[in-house]
Amino acid sequence: MATVQRERAGYEFAGKMGHLFTSLRKKWIAYNLYGFACIGGLMGAVRNFDSIISADSHVYEPSDLWWKTLGDKFGERTPRTIINYQGREGTYFYSGYQGLPVTRVREGSNPDTEAARVQATELGFGACGYDPEVRVRFQQEAGLDAEVLNPTTMHGIMRNPDVEVLKACSEVFNDWESEFVSYDPRRLIGVSVIPLHDVEWAVGELARTLKKGLINPTINCQAPDGCLPYRDRSYDSFWAAASEAEAPITLHILTGRVLDTLILARTDQPPEERAGNPGSWIDLSNEIQNVLANDFIFGGILDRFPGLKICCSEFEVSWVPGFMARLDQIEVIAPRLHVSKLKMKASDYMRSRVWHGFIDDTAAAYSIPYIGADQVMWGSDFPHTRSIGLDVHSDLGSLLESLPPQDQKKVVSANAAKVFNLDKD
Repeated sequence: MATVQRERAGYEFAGKMGHLFTSLRKKWIAYNLYGFACIGGLMGAVRNFDSIISADSHVYEPSDLWWKTLGDKFGERTPRTIINYQGREGTYFYSGYQGLPVTRVREGSNPDTEAARVQATELGFGACGYDPEVRVRFQQEAGLDAEVLNPTTMHGIMRNPDVEVLKACSEVFNDWESEFVSYDPRRLIGVSVIPLHDVEWAVGELARTLKKGLINPTINCQAPDGCLPYRDRSYDSFWAAASEAEAPITLHILTGRVLDTLILARTDQPPEERAGNPGSWIDLSNEIQNVLANDFIFGGILDRFPGLKICCSEFEVSWVPGFMARLDQIEVIAPRLHVSKLKMKASDYMRSRVWHGFIDDTAAAYSIPYIGADQVMWGSDFPHTRSIGLDVHSDLGSLLESLPPQDQKKVVSANAAKVFNLDKD
């Protein structure tokens, strides 16, 4: 914990900025405040579930983490904050690669969100994104038993095609994350970032991070530009290592090739153009379908590695039934597509080998019976913009009320405990 304590001042800087690339919308603040309301006893009034595990939450890495750790080793290629970028006032985050036409920036605010953020900090939970002691206290007040802690800033850095820098940045994040979760490994579930540009390095980094308590490797949700598709046999040593270690692999939204213009501010686009592309969110949600179909199912990965577990995080679930029907249609015409014969019905991979994460999908309760309750996990996305409302227990109760109690239990805790091997503790 020494490093965490030494760098607390740097983390406070990131927290006071409201973080560099997430706009502090009212919904984010509202979710932040549900923990604070516990101080007055509000949360204790409603507990609809014996246990809740968020299968997809987030940390907020300190914005100067990579520059402080790597120094000038990579010079201008090192991810860092930039003040008043190219004549534009404000604080920006540079991902370390000029070819990425985006910087993350907190542009504008209003008195309501500013006041709420200040109040949240004053009430004692404002640092829960980067202070593990505060995070555990938050969980206890909110009625959460554990959270799988995905990165925030590092997700953007994962798009950097500079492999040397990317590997170094991943190692820096993994070391920071391992120290964070070491505060309480039963509650703070560690995630590693392991891009697969260099498979030999990835296998070694998987082994290293597993020893450091990071049980859930995240890879790019689609093979990056310039890389072979995941179905290529050159990746098999990584799938084998993850399978042998029983380490579930996460494919998280925002780590592929599609840029989210709802969150990422492009410095070469005027605001009116950025505002005119809400369809990018649809593109983001659809990106996972190609990699599941082409690589993991028809590409044979799941057949070659029957112990491999794949988790799709933050893509929601209401699209899954239609996709499953499409998979079975594809299987009918498979001979014309020259794909190998599968060991089971195509849609059954989605019912047994792939787990699906959702936050606030209002159609989830209608989709889960078709998918199978064993394959769906709820995640709060806390403390990001889309975090579920003021009271996790009552909100989840309403969201899942049409499901049988045993299925609700699977979705809110039991599946996550099984997938992430928490039930073995």
